[in-house]
Amino acid sequence: MTTESGGQTPRDPRVDMVIAVHNEQRPIGAAVRSLLDGGLVDGRPDGLRITVVCHNISAARIAPGVLDEDRARVRFLELSDGIQSPAGPLNHGIAHATAPYVGVMGSDDTVEPGAISDWFTLAEKLRSDVVIAPERHADGRTIRTPVLRPGRHRDLHPVRDRLSYRTAPLGLLRRSEVGRLSLRFTPGFPTGDDQEFTSKLWFGGGRIDYARGAGRYVVGADASDRVTFARRPVDAELEFATALVQSEWFQGRAVSERRSIVVKLVRVHVFGLVQTRFESGGWSDDDRAVASRILTTLLAQAPGALDPLSLADHRLVRAILDPSIGSDELQRRAASRRRFGRVDTLVPSSLKSALNPESPLRFMPAAALLR
Repeated sequence: MTTESGGQTPRDPRVDMVIAVHNEQRPIGAAVRSLLDGGLVDGRPDGLRITVVCHNISAARIAPGVLDEDRARVRFLELSDGIQSPAGPLNHGIAHATAPYVGVMGSDDTVEPGAISDWFTLAEKLRSDVVIAPERHADGRTIRTPVLRPGRHRDLHPVRDRLSYRTAPLGLLRRSEVGRLSLRFTPGFPTGDDQEFTSKLWFGGGRIDYARGAGRYVVGADASDRVTFARRPVDAELEFATALVQSEWFQGRAVSERRSIVVKLVRVHVFGLVQTRFESGGWSDDDRAVASRILTTLLAQAPGALDPLSLADHRLVRAILDPSIGSDELQRRAASRRRFGRVDTLVPSSLKSALNPESPLRFMPAAALLR
């Protein structure tokens, strides 16, 4: 069921920004206010339209979280689908967009003053299909994704510029590009619902530019009720990854593209899960067996994907694949790979891959230089 209420609805806004919210405790007012300070005037044909999708909750409960003077400047949509996932409301909001460019935003997040205007100006100047926003955390720390080639910010390449490391499509997307590629957030996954969306976007052939020096997207602190936060079974945590690599779309990609996606899935999601499980209760024997099976599945779809990774990374891979290696040793290897600067974290396991974009000899300096 869907309903709509309130908000100015210009016939031809230039940018539609969509926010999904499922709980009245979320700081939706700060998100809206930051967009209104984003540099495009709302309510005008050449301006901004803000859409808040109230997911499995009434607009009457969400709207009071927006300042009185801002509330009439927001379009509230309601979506009741009974599914605890942000995919549905984001798809719903994008489906109601009419502007040439559309963007999505988390209800905990904000943008810096002037950011929307910065992104839009760049998109118009370069005729971008995608403008990737620079990001930072609310505490000021830079988020160093995607890991672009040093000095490269325009007309990006999905493999050489490691676009897979930008998981969420934050910035501006040409709406016609969303339609051309039939992009949708994947409903039903407890986490990773944006992986297929962005993979198809980065490898879809459109023009992609990074808004270096522009106002940044600001990621807020995790809320206790964020739908991607809770501890879940290992297969649920990585369901999106196995579904992606087994999809017809993935199977049709060139081997270099499949390797680029798989190495990111391993580096960020599999390795990341190893660490977070230790922080939230540890690993059971069943967990270890499932993780081994999933990692085997990922690697089978892109042989050679991990060749550029460091010696320390490969020691961790072997521990994940061999559940007979004890949890203490698994934890030790997970910690060891993060002691950056040591020889075993810098040297790739295959010297012939030393110049590969994923080799630590190239990846780490590029990440450090990203602004």
